[in-house]
Amino acid sequence: MASCFSENPLEQELSCCICLQLFSDPVTFHCGHSFCLACLEKSRSFKAGLSDNRCPDCRVENQNSEFAQRNLKPQNTVESYKAIVQETDEGAPQRGMEVEIVERKDVPSCSSLGEDGCEAMCNTGKDIADHSDSIEIKLSSELSKHSSRLTPVMMDIQAKIELVGDLLAKAKGKEAAVKTSSTRFKAEVKTVLEEMVELVRSYSTAGMELLEAQIRPREEVWETSVQALSYLHRQLKETELQVNTLLKEQDEVRVCKEIPEVEKLAASLIVEPQKFGTCDENEATINMTHMCEEMESRNNDLRVKLGAAQRRLRNILNPSEVTFDSETLHPCLVLSEDLKTVSFSVVKQPYPAGPQRFTNYFQALSSQSFSKGEHCWILQAEGCPWVLGLCYGGLPRSGTESGLESRSGAWCLMWYENLLRAYEGGRETPLKRTPFFQKLEIRLSFSKNCVTFSSISNVTGAKTHLHTFNVSFTEPVYLAVRMMSGQPKARITLCE
Repeated sequence: MASCFSENPLEQELSCCICLQLFSDPVTFHCGHSFCLACLEKSRSFKAGLSDNRCPDCRVENQNSEFAQRNLKPQNTVESYKAIVQETDEGAPQRGMEVEIVERKDVPSCSSLGEDGCEAMCNTGKDIADHSDSIEIKLSSELSKHSSRLTPVMMDIQAKIELVGDLLAKAKGKEAAVKTSSTRFKAEVKTVLEEMVELVRSYSTAGMELLEAQIRPREEVWETSVQALSYLHRQLKETELQVNTLLKEQDEVRVCKEIPEVEKLAASLIVEPQKFGTCDENEATINMTHMCEEMESRNNDLRVKLGAAQRRLRNILNPSEVTFDSETLHPCLVLSEDLKTVSFSVVKQPYPAGPQRFTNYFQALSSQSFSKGEHCWILQAEGCPWVLGLCYGGLPRSGTESGLESRSGAWCLMWYENLLRAYEGGRETPLKRTPFFQKLEIRLSFSKNCVTFSSISNVTGAKTHLHTFNVSFTEPVYLAVRMMSGQPKARITLCE
């Protein structure tokens, strides 16, 4: 049984030496030894010769006639110890508890000390009881100390949990928004790409149909000739067979009778080479000059439609992508192949008349309109005074009110006679004088409801703020340019 006894010194002090378990309803003899009440009763019942007042440990007999006295202090200490052990086990990963244990020294038995020694042990028993109370106080104090250290840790963890929860909720919201935006974006790109595929497929189908229309008549002519010649060849072979049969015939009457029929049949089988013609090497070569002209026209149409689809695709991939609209060009303006440079032409171009074309001023609008987002463009003007800015699509195309600087629904800067001016709704605001001005940056912000103009140095690339219009836009706006005078090398370019 000794091998099962606890190695914990405090637990040894609070254990019964009979059952080797923590005290349960302990009683204490005058000699100072304590035991469980149930253990004493069992010991007395199994050992009939044991006196009721004799200590099972030291065998000293109590002088009092009463049975060993109840001792509440060990019981209270045991209960406190059990509570501390249970709480320590529950919070073992988070709490550290240090319990100071007074080393138990070997104490002689009552039999070796005699009555005086046993009385001294009684006092020792009292000291142990008092020490148990001090252990309980010590444990409570240490536990409270460590608990107070964990309070700020818990508060910090809870604050971090709340913060991470908020961040997680926002991240999930952003994730959903990004996925929705990506789905819509992919659908837009897919639509344009499928349109381009359909344009090429239609072009291919139409080309093959045109080729078939050009080739088929030639094939049909010779198919007819082959059929006619095959039929004639078959009849001639049959007539030849009849003649050979008559040549072998011995019956003179029959021969004389059938010869006229054979002669008549042979005479009817007339071969006309000029009717069927002959196919020389030149006729075998297909001449597709007409088809080439027709396909060139279709090629131009395909380039125009694919170009429009490509511009829409670029506009989806780059919302700030902008090109000039050829249908708005004044006849004295020429558009580059990439649709980003407008140049002056002394000779008027034979553009078709249309409701979108400017006729009074050397102006042009962008193909794209803008109604949301943030955009930035850089324009470079060379060889001419200019007006650059934004306007609504309803700007007149002819008359004096078609000028950008004289119309409401337009926000622009003018550089003319070395003076920079700002115009809004036809109202002029002088800005500054400058003899040289080429690059202009235009920033459009729908979130801030403003249009900002800045100059860009050709040497250093430094930006200088020029003017800002605060505008609450009510409809889509277009990028607009105007040449104030016609010069042979004048041009305005949309820079990357």
